[in-house]
Parts: sequence; C-alpha cells; structure tokens
Amino acid sequence: MFGSSKRAVFKPSVYESSSSRRGKRMPRWLVILFTGVIMGAGGFWFLQTNYGPKRLSVEESNSLTNEISMLTQEKQRLQAELEKTTLDLDALKKSNSAQGNTLKSSQERIQQLTADLELIKKAIPADPSGNPLGIRAAEFDSTMGKLDYKLLIMKSDDAQPDYKAQLEFIVEGRYRNGKTGYAEIPPTDINITNFQQVGGSLTLPPTLTPRKVTIRVRSIDDQKTKANRTFNIR
Repeated sequence: MFGSSKRAVFKPSVYESSSSRRGKRMPRWLVILFTGVIMGAGGFWFLQTNYGPKRLSVEESNSLTNEISMLTQEKQRLQAELEKTTLDLDALKKSNSAQGNTLKSSQERIQQLTADLELIKKAIPADPSGNPLGIRAAEFDSTMGKLDYKLLIMKSDDAQPDYKAQLEFIVEGRYRNGKTGYAEIPPTDINITNFQQVGGSLTLPPTLTPRKVTIRVRSIDDQKTKANRTFNIR
C-alpha cells in the first residue's frame, strides 16, 4: 500500500567517469608551490626581523637625513679651506722664492758696494796727523755768523773698535770791524765707525765771518784726542 521501505541507493551517473571526478582535486605541484611560497615568505620575515637591518622610524629617518646634510656641508667647507690653504701655500712659496732672489741680489750688491768703498777709501787723501782717527775730508759753507760743515772721519785701522766721541770746533774769523776773533762751539757727541760722515751747522757771533776752523775728536772714555786737524775756509 505505501510502497517499499528500502532507501534508494545513490548511483553515479553513467556519464561521469572516475577520472573526471579525480580531476576536480588541486594538483599536487600547485600545493607544493603554494607551500614553498608560504615557507619562503615566513623565512624572509624571520630573517628580516631578527638579523636584517633595523627599520628606522620617521623621526629617526629625518634625524639621519639632517645629519648627512650637516656632514655634507662640513665636508664642502673643509674642502674650500683646503683649496684656500693650498693657494696660500703656493703664493707663499712663490713669495719666498722671490725674496730669496732679492736677498741674493742684495748680497751681491753689498759685496760690490763694499769693494767700491774700499777703492774710494784708498783714493781719499790720508790725514797727515797720523792719529787713530783721520779727518779725511771736509767741506764748508760760511756766511757771517754761521758755518755749515760736512766731514768724513775714518779709522786709521779698521780693526780698531768704534769710538764714542765728542766733536769740538774752534773757529777763527774776522769781525766786521776788521778785528780777529775766535769762537769755541760746545762739543757734539758722535759715534765713529769705520767710515763716518758728519754734517751740521755752527752758530757763530753775529758779526764774525769764519776764516779758519780747528776740529778735534776726543774720546769720551779716556778724554784723549783721537783726531785733530785745521782747515782754512775760503
């Protein structure tokens, strides 16, 4: 009346084969590929996290950028200073070379002048007094009440020491009224070297015209007369 109580058993369709049912599964090579990708990504993350370089934060990155910028500027400044120092050194070398040439030229000039001076000294007439110092030459320009002079005083021996001395003048002349008069001039301190030129002007009595002058050089140390010579004034 109600039909059979047995369950109907599912049977696959006659049109489905066993090979098509197996084809719906994921291929084995694809499973292996995915597994390798996952394991590789995990390994890279592990290495990056534990052994790789530390990742910087934004603040740390900005700080590092600023420090690099400052170091770059300092490098440029030092480079500029190095270039300037190099230029200064080159200029100093050139200057030293020029000064060396100038010094050499000056030394040669001094040697030549020294030789010329020796010839001049020999050509100048000697002081006939034979004193340690010789008044080798004198030039005068006289007017009433005044006497300008230029003297050349030399040692008789260049090996002798320099003299600290006093230069004394005794002037003989004629007054306007025709009488003879004399004037002693206060001594003047001088230092006598091998070749000493001395010049100056003597103030005489207003109406006295000089005709003759006696010049003495007296040592300050022992007060001895080292030179003594009389010149006529024309």
